[in-house]
Amino acid sequence: MRARIDRTPSGEERVFIDDMPSAAVGHQAVFKLLRQVYVHDSRGIHYYQELSRHDFTVQGTTLELPLPETIEPRFAYRGDDVSIRLMARLEVDDGVLFDTTADAEIELPELPRTAAHSPASNDLIEPKDHYSLGANIAAIPLRNKILVLGLLVIGGLLALVNAAIGVHDELVPEAATVFYDHHGSDGSESPIMKSLAGSGGLSVTLWLIIRAQLRRYMHIKMKDGQQLPYRGLTVSIGDMLEGVSRVPLEKITIRVVAVNLEKGQYKRGSGTKERTISFSTPKHGVILFEQFIPYVPARMPLQHYVQGYVDFTPMFDCLYPPIDASSSHGLAVDWEVQLLHPLFVDQELKGKAAGIDWREFYRNEPE
Repeated sequence: MRARIDRTPSGEERVFIDDMPSAAVGHQAVFKLLRQVYVHDSRGIHYYQELSRHDFTVQGTTLELPLPETIEPRFAYRGDDVSIRLMARLEVDDGVLFDTTADAEIELPELPRTAAHSPASNDLIEPKDHYSLGANIAAIPLRNKILVLGLLVIGGLLALVNAAIGVHDELVPEAATVFYDHHGSDGSESPIMKSLAGSGGLSVTLWLIIRAQLRRYMHIKMKDGQQLPYRGLTVSIGDMLEGVSRVPLEKITIRVVAVNLEKGQYKRGSGTKERTISFSTPKHGVILFEQFIPYVPARMPLQHYVQGYVDFTPMFDCLYPPIDASSSHGLAVDWEVQLLHPLFVDQELKGKAAGIDWREFYRNEPE
């Protein structure tokens, strides 16, 4: 079976299905137009989003159907972690227990994108955070200092206890293990390796809590009433954010960045320990604004020291339109305002992205 999108002599776009199984003639069938998010992983969980459905009786080996608006935006996307495809599926009711199913990929055009001369996408949306823990702790309020120090002590003790359990379970027979068994899981049979993995997960969780506390050296937020980005939108950076620091800020950088996010899921582990892991990987990043500020006094409004305008047009030239196949699969658009500090944990403010019109990502062609 072959599927394609083509124009009729009158110029109307239609879906054409050719070479359907001749044995299907006379049977009831369902034709589905699907958007597939294919995850590039040996245990990837692929997702199929149904865009249209047509129930009919097969009269021949060809079929012509209207092109539904739900397939927009439509372009070929082949990323590092996911590919997004348009699929035609024919399900023929010709069996007692099993029906005949045939799939065909519909070729779509590439969407030209302007190359952005920016750092790697992951470094844009999650820049390497250079900071001094001692200086940062000194800059936050007393109650936050106490919480951070307490979490550091508790985290260290839990890591030591977990490591001791891992070593113990490694050296004793299976029946005498305390927590980590000797069965294969996550590609390893070593309790010590499992213990290290558990400590890593604990460390990440604690660090997320600690980082939130370390950011309390200042209050910063996006101003209310921010606009949803569109092609041609230009906004004063001072009108986008507001903030006040408890301590002087030296040698900071204000930056506005945008990226695509490849979203999907895959399986890890086995048996009762099998789990589903979701990912959201930054791709195709672009810097929309960047300003270095030598000094901002304590308790002075940050917006008085930032100047210039954010032009959102490069975001629509460099990134791909969002495709939300599901909450866990697809291609998203994300943008944020960042305050990068050499001694303190960086600040990140998420911009409004849900609801961006995919049409804005197509260049306006001259008439």
